[in-house]
Amino acid sequence: MLEQIFGSEARTRILKFFCVNAEGKFFVRELARQLNLQLNSARRELANLEDFGFLSSFDENGKKYYQVNHNFALFPEIKNLIFKALALEEIYLAGKMSKIVGLKLLIFTGALTQSPAATDVLVVGKVNRDKFDRYLAKIAEGLPRELRCTFLPVNEYLYRLEITDKFIYDIWANNKVVVIDKISKDAKKNNFDDFNFKRYKEE
Repeated sequence: MLEQIFGSEARTRILKFFCVNAEGKFFVRELARQLNLQLNSARRELANLEDFGFLSSFDENGKKYYQVNHNFALFPEIKNLIFKALALEEIYLAGKMSKIVGLKLLIFTGALTQSPAATDVLVVGKVNRDKFDRYLAKIAEGLPRELRCTFLPVNEYLYRLEITDKFIYDIWANNKVVVIDKISKDAKKNNFDDFNFKRYKEE
């Protein structure tokens, strides 16, 4: 979607990265590595975005750093567009992930919901991890670090739920998005009955 608007996958990745990390400063090689871009492509798009006014640059210790130009008049509009597109993309990918065979519970938390939970994605069930990794890599684009993903078999999850394990408790007690849940209705979850579950609507 965004590639069609901005005309370049490399430009889109950089825009997403700087909107998510609007207070940071980054040098070219660091950005190319984090965003999996060719160095020359990263340099070209950074220069274009600086000419456009979205970014500003400065030299420090022999390196050229780029950062968001917060005085750029269109920055709020571009940031809003990026975050709206990210939300739609996450919902689309979550729908795809929810159809993976063997999945019993999928929760977005941690960095994805500004939660203090010790993981970003909880996956319960016997699933094809390669498929999950592809979806998670797409969701993680632009984030300052790799997503923390926890895979648990159903029996271990149920045991932790039963003993009110702190790791599981912190997930349910804080901000989260429950993408799919085929467990809770059959599990003893009295300790979690007062929590509000935010769910994607099933089509």
